[in-house]
Amino acid sequence: MGAAGIELEDFITLSRVEEAHRRAQLNMDRRNQSFANTGWRAAEARDDRMLKVLEIAANLMDKAQDAQLGRTMRDPGATFAETKGTTEVQMWKEAYRLLDEGKPIRNFEWIYGAAAWLCGYNL
Repeated sequence: MGAAGIELEDFITLSRVEEAHRRAQLNMDRRNQSFANTGWRAAEARDDRMLKVLEIAANLMDKAQDAQLGRTMRDPGATFAETKGTTEVQMWKEAYRLLDEGKPIRNFEWIYGAAAWLCGYNL
């Protein structure tokens, strides 16, 4: 991993990921499609920086979820829904997985838009 990777890992924090998700939600509510389109274009191009950002963000969210809900999720008496975690975390992980496989889908355009914001592509 080069110096750029270290910079990204230092820059991408859970609070920044949460802010990116909030901005994606806000832009979606305002019907600002350009926010999503910027992320979608980067996803279609399989932008290396965005791939790394999505990986870091998904891992940070997964760790935070485990810290908050891990015991409940692993409880043998937990319901099926409790074992799966939050929708937001699942969406970020799946958006990353699909992009990593080179098969991004438009359904995750707002997650890709949030990741593009973290990359500095979206203002």
